[in-house]
Amino acid sequence: MIADDLHSRVLILAHFGRDSELLQSFLKRHRVSCHVISGADELPREIERGASTAIITQESLQGVGPHWENHLQLQPPWSDFPLIILTGSAAISSSSPAQLTFLRKLGNVTLVERPIRAENLLSVVESAMRARARQYEVRDFVRRQADSEEALRKTEKLAVAGRLAASIAHEINNPLTAVTNLLFLVRSASDLEEAQQYALQAEDELRRVSEIANHTLVFHRSSKYPERVEVAQLLESAVVLFRAKLRNQNINVAVECDEDCTMVCSLGEIRQVLVNLVANAIDAMRKGGNLLLRGTAVPHPSTSVPGVRISVIDHGEGIAPAALPKLFEPFFTTKGNVGTGLGLWLTQDIVDRHGGFIRARNHHRPRGAVFSFWIPKRPPPS
Repeated sequence: MIADDLHSRVLILAHFGRDSELLQSFLKRHRVSCHVISGADELPREIERGASTAIITQESLQGVGPHWENHLQLQPPWSDFPLIILTGSAAISSSSPAQLTFLRKLGNVTLVERPIRAENLLSVVESAMRARARQYEVRDFVRRQADSEEALRKTEKLAVAGRLAASIAHEINNPLTAVTNLLFLVRSASDLEEAQQYALQAEDELRRVSEIANHTLVFHRSSKYPERVEVAQLLESAVVLFRAKLRNQNINVAVECDEDCTMVCSLGEIRQVLVNLVANAIDAMRKGGNLLLRGTAVPHPSTSVPGVRISVIDHGEGIAPAALPKLFEPFFTTKGNVGTGLGLWLTQDIVDRHGGFIRARNHHRPRGAVFSFWIPKRPPPS
């Protein structure tokens, strides 16, 4: 049976007499897919497989354990499984307070008094089936939303990786070009002393390449588990990766960090946050300026939980007042066709999942923007 057929089934739980046979015959006569279950323990399992509603005679509820109640109360947020319980007026009036409380705890319950007219029962069943079908539509929508958000996260991660790859390639290309020129001068040198001077300069340039490669490895090497991070080292690595772009745009960069400033976090994700903020700051300073990266050990302003605040402060164009409330919305960008509008949205998502928060504001002396995010020194419990 395919999933759609499972989802449209009506489950029947009726232990006594010919109730199950008569209910099954009635539903099939009206072209309603149904499935008779032999015991109350089967109901939670069959609901998980897929069903639209369940018709249960009150007599069949005798001896039902608390697992029913637990299962129905632990349904996913989109689900409120409808139950139709066939009872009699005498049975309702004679029910104990415990039985009535149990029925209420089952959640979405419709009590139908017997004897019942066929058209009334069919109406109740069809109403329950429509309600359950709507719930499945909500579930599918939520799943599509989750899949779309995951695809957007992967897209933005690729964009960040591409941005870093271009920056690193540019950074390494400069010293390699210098080495090529110096080797040509070594071959053309008129004496050994001149050749050695050129060779020493070439060694310096190769050391620059090695330094860039090491910082890149540190910046990208990460575990899937939270790990202890030196904040000063994290900030310095970001500067190394963007050094060429900073130099080309005449941007002076400074790093300030408290001593022994550390945190336990998902290093790869926090690096992504930092890369997004630094890249945005560089984009905002096309005419040059000053850039400050600052790491500070500060407690949460409300809860006093120990944490770390990292600030990226630029002297760029600042944030337009109309854009400020929309900065962290998906697909909102101030960069025209160049931006994806996903960087700050994903940045906020990462910070939120670390139990922190992110803020953006303008400063006016001199002009520019401040992006600061705070995360606890240790990750919140899962």
